[in-house]
Formats: sequence, C-alpha cells, structure tokens
Amino acid sequence: MSVQTTYEQSHHIPAGRLWFGAAGAGIAWALQGFTCFQIATQACASGSGHWWPIPRVDVRILLVCVTLAYLLVAAASGIVSYFNWRALADRQKFIQAEGIPRENFMALTGAFVGAASVVGLIWAGIPFFLIPVCSSYR
Repeated sequence: MSVQTTYEQSHHIPAGRLWFGAAGAGIAWALQGFTCFQIATQACASGSGHWWPIPRVDVRILLVCVTLAYLLVAAASGIVSYFNWRALADRQKFIQAEGIPRENFMALTGAFVGAASVVGLIWAGIPFFLIPVCSSYR
C-alpha cells in the first residue's frame, strides 16, 4: 500500500500576491501607528497642537486620512488573501480550512491577520474623534 505524502498543487498564486495578502495588513497597521505618532509628536512639540503650516484641526484631519489610507491597504490585503485562499481551497468551506501547504497557510493567515488589522485600525482611529491630538500621544 502506497501513501502519497506530497500535496499536489493544482493552482499557482504569484509570490507577490501571496506575500501582500499575508503581510500587507500587519505592516499597514504598524506603519499607521508609526506615522500617526510621528505626525502627532511633531504637531505637539511646541505645545500648540499644530504642525507649522497646518492648524490644529487640520492635523486631526491628516491623522484620520492617514488612518483611512492604511485601513484601505489592510482591507485590500485581507481581501486578496481571502481570494488567494478561495483559489487554493478547491471548494472547501472556510470553517473547514486547513493550512497544510505553505500557500494555503499564508493565504489563511493573511485573511485572519487582515480582519484583525481592520478592526485594530478602526479602534486606532476612534481617539482622533474623541480626544485632542496632543492628549492621545503623550
């Protein structure tokens, strides 16, 4: 009796698309935190809450726009990852998903990290509406 130990892959996902799906959302979340911290630190260095050419209200709008841009990247990464997994899953339900070969694992992990990053970026953007800019980054 012979047992097949290798997984035959019938679909091929390009490496760039696979890596964007797996790592894009986490990197977007980290860059959002770093970028917003740098903008708020520069804006609050003088204690006035405005960045040299940008008044206080516009700094808040800038932080919201940066967060929304990274939110779109994270959502796109999660969606790409989900479609990568659908292409590799061969009619398998998402609840029964297994990440046995590397490509399936990367696609499945990217879908979960994408969902978590979208939720995290939404939560990271809420203080911009509730707390003054200089208070939230002390």
